[in-house]
Amino acid sequence: MKYVPAVAYLGGVLAALLAWPWAGQAQEADENAATALKGLSAAAFLQEVRRPFQQEAWGEATGTIQYASDKQGERRGTVRLRMTFTPDSLHAQLVLNDTNVYGFEQKHGGQAPATTRVDRPDRETPPGLFDFGIEPEDLTFAFIYWDFQRELPAEDFLLRSCRVMELAHPQGKGCVRVWFSASYGYPLKAQWFLPDAKTPWRTLELKGAKKHDKDLWFVKELRLDGDGWKTRVRFDHAEINPVEERAAPADPK
Repeated sequence: MKYVPAVAYLGGVLAALLAWPWAGQAQEADENAATALKGLSAAAFLQEVRRPFQQEAWGEATGTIQYASDKQGERRGTVRLRMTFTPDSLHAQLVLNDTNVYGFEQKHGGQAPATTRVDRPDRETPPGLFDFGIEPEDLTFAFIYWDFQRELPAEDFLLRSCRVMELAHPQGKGCVRVWFSASYGYPLKAQWFLPDAKTPWRTLELKGAKKHDKDLWFVKELRLDGDGWKTRVRFDHAEINPVEERAAPADPK
């Protein structure tokens, strides 16, 4: 097994809570991955970004979550995550404070948008996961599948060149602006806007994005900020591996 100390993997799920092997995953070299995305139209770029992982993989991670609010004070917790990827779906289980267990599923159906499901505990012991400023859509990054609205001028974020896409909520509940790495397609930042609002009501930032073996991407920290509150998720241990690298069971003989 390959261990990735102090680096969490980012999947098609909650930015730093879940791991995301991203665009460029099928490329054999960084240069090829970057070249493949250059010059693409916004639609083609998003198609690559939304492409599901093309190999089976599994992963685990442990870390901490901290929430601070001007009105509600401070909350702290621990998180443990297990997940599996296939070309058709992603399944994950997240355990908060060793008591609350959440299940996540994301299915990819060809050209159709990905469908997602979040299962909450029957009896949630406070504080629950969503008491940390997290929204259900964060858990599967479902917002990157929202309807394309426009591409905004390119910007740099964390010293990386980014393409900025504005995506509209399918039910008209505002929009999200996402800063994607122009070279590799993974998201570095997102801002959510209510309808007709000029300023975002919440902002997501991903810190410490790093490329690992087998073209898998990781992040170490997730930051969420809103009006008078902030959430930080940090990982102290993570591992992710293709399924074929899972240790084989011992021969009973």
